[in-house]
Amino acid sequence: METIVNSPALRDAQQDAVPNNDAKPDAARVLRRRPSRWVLFYDLVEAWRAPGFWLYGAWMDASLRHRSQALGAFWMVAGTLVFVLLLGTLYSQALNNQNQTYYAHLATGYVFFIFVQQSLSQACKVFALDRGMIQNGYVKYVNYVLRMFGSQFINLLYNLIVVVGAILLTPVALTPAVFALVLTLPLFLLATLGACFFMSVIGARYPDVGELVRTTLRLAFFVTPIIWIPDAASGKGAYLAPFLFANPFYYLVEIIRAPLVYGHVPWLEIGVVATAVPVIWLGAGLAYARSKPYIPLWI
Repeated sequence: METIVNSPALRDAQQDAVPNNDAKPDAARVLRRRPSRWVLFYDLVEAWRAPGFWLYGAWMDASLRHRSQALGAFWMVAGTLVFVLLLGTLYSQALNNQNQTYYAHLATGYVFFIFVQQSLSQACKVFALDRGMIQNGYVKYVNYVLRMFGSQFINLLYNLIVVVGAILLTPVALTPAVFALVLTLPLFLLATLGACFFMSVIGARYPDVGELVRTTLRLAFFVTPIIWIPDAASGKGAYLAPFLFANPFYYLVEIIRAPLVYGHVPWLEIGVVATAVPVIWLGAGLAYARSKPYIPLWI
C-alpha cells in the first residue's frame, strides 16, 4: 500500500487536481484558470504534442503481435477474409438475399463493427494491463488509451484491404456520396475514442464491467445490420429492422457503409452521431476528471 500511495502517478494526479501553493505565482494562476473537469482535454493536447509514447507504442503492439509467424501481418486480415467469404456465402443463402452487393455490405459492416467492439473491450482493461507503468511512471493516463486505440486503428487499416476487395469484386457503383466519408469517418473515430476514454475509467473502477461490455457487444453484433440487410423483404432481417433506431452501433456502421456501398448520404444517422459525439466526450471528460486521482488505487 505504501508503494501505491507514494507512486509518482498518484502524486502527479493529485497535483493536477489540487494547485500547489508552493509553486511559482504564474504557475499557480495557470492552474487556477484550468478547471479540473477539462483535465482530459489538457492531457490530450499534451499527448498530441509529444506522441512518441502512444504512437510508437501502438505501432510496436501491432507489429509484434504476429512477428514470429511466417505469414506475419496476413493473420490480421485472415479472420476477416474467412468470415466474409464463408459466412457471407452461408448467410446470403440462409436469408434468401438477392442483393449483389451483399459481400461489400457484410465486409464493411463487419470490419468497422469489430473495430468498435475490440476498442471498447480493450478500453475496459487498459489501465489494469499497464498497472506497473502507471504506478511507477509519469506518463499521462490518456497515453495508454491512445496507444490501445492506435493499435486497433492499425488493425482497421489492415482489414480495409478486405473491404476494398469486396467492393471491387461486387457491382458497387461509387458515387459523389463517397466524399461524405470526409465527414463521417472522423465522426466515427471521435465517437469511438470518446467511448473508449469513458469505458477506461469505468473499467478501472469496476473490473466486472469489461465482461458485461463484451457480452453486450456479442449480442449487439446480431441485432446490428451486418449479416442481414435492414430493408430485406424476407428473412430474419425483416424482423430485426424495427430495432434499428434503438441500436447505437447501427448509426456508427451506417454513416460509413451508406456512402461507400449504397451511394447515398445518411443525413439522419450523421445527425444522430454528430449530436452524440459532444455528449460522449462531455461524459468522458467528467468521468476522467473525477477519477484521475484514484486510478492508481483502483488498479
